[in-house]
Amino acid sequence: MTESTSPSEFQCDTHGPAEATYLCAHLLEQPVQTWYCDPPSADQPHPDAWCAACERLFQQEGEWNERNEGGLDIRAVCHHCYEDARAASVKAMSSETQALWVDAVTACHERLSERQALLSATHKLATHERWDYDQESATLTFSNAGVPAVVADVEFIGSISNTSGTWRWSWANFHLHPNVVGRISAVREYGREHHFAPLVVPQWKADVVDAWELAGVAAYVLEAQGVYRAPTDNGYLFMAIMGIRSAA
Repeated sequence: MTESTSPSEFQCDTHGPAEATYLCAHLLEQPVQTWYCDPPSADQPHPDAWCAACERLFQQEGEWNERNEGGLDIRAVCHHCYEDARAASVKAMSSETQALWVDAVTACHERLSERQALLSATHKLATHERWDYDQESATLTFSNAGVPAVVADVEFIGSISNTSGTWRWSWANFHLHPNVVGRISAVREYGREHHFAPLVVPQWKADVVDAWELAGVAAYVLEAQGVYRAPTDNGYLFMAIMGIRSAA
């Protein structure tokens, strides 16, 4: 890979013109490990990242300065290579943590199944002719013959793409309205606390089964009443139902 003349641009041998991002050499060589970086943001979707060894250097000073930055080997990579490496880190869980993750997914799935059954019995969501969501009001409305029947308050969890075969958390989707992603960062923090990589990696290879598992964990963390899966042009959008009421 070679850098371009612009510090914000990069010429990648694999992907061509791209944005420049920065990783420590250890992550570039072995991405399947814990990444230390800030959460992505609209201004910085690919924050500088380093490994546990480099994090220990950072913690010695509490910052990067002339006393510790000499031990840091930072490499410039294109943002596509960054995203591929970050996605691979979803497998960075010890066998013990992996077992705990499976237990958590199972327990949350059982809890979600109970809540989904209650929603179905109470509001019969699958029987309504039409559904529409509005990001600004953070609502999901079910209607019949143009007449609203049920209104749900929602928080967007994430989406699965059949085209790319990836899951993307809504906290990493900066095209969404702030009103539908005001609480989802709690799921990421839960993942950080328990070292559950699938909850902290912004986007990674996944299928619909994975998506339902992640939605179940998110519903548990958010204390949601249920989850609704809405079809999109190339996959599904998963929403947490935070409250629900009759439109009447």
